[in-house]
Amino acid sequence: MHSPLELRAQGSTVVPQPAAGLVKSAERLWDALALLMILSGTTLFLLARSGLTSIAAGTHVLPPGVSSFVQRVDYFSAQSSLGLGMAGVGLAIGLGSSFRHAMRRRTEAARAARGTAIGAPVTPTA
Repeated sequence: MHSPLELRAQGSTVVPQPAAGLVKSAERLWDALALLMILSGTTLFLLARSGLTSIAAGTHVLPPGVSSFVQRVDYFSAQSSLGLGMAGVGLAIGLGSSFRHAMRRRTEAARAARGTAIGAPVTPTA
């Protein structure tokens, strides 16, 4: 039975091999985690900035159970710090992931230069 992924060249069937430069799904998960951390941290920071701006403009209404604007400013200040921290962690994850991608490409390039592709059978040398 022939697969739709096969190529026919002069009567023989050739199954295409995956490209060496493809990034694995586990590595893409690290990239997605970094993006999620950066976006959520930025969102928290912008929400805190909006709350602090409304307090400074005098348009902020205290929610039930909060007795002073000082408590509210402390809350928004902590939220802002948490947001910046999350964005920083996301940036660190992204840089680490980028470093891993670069090291993997460098290793693959070195193997290709030696003629030993990933997954190729190793022949013993005497």
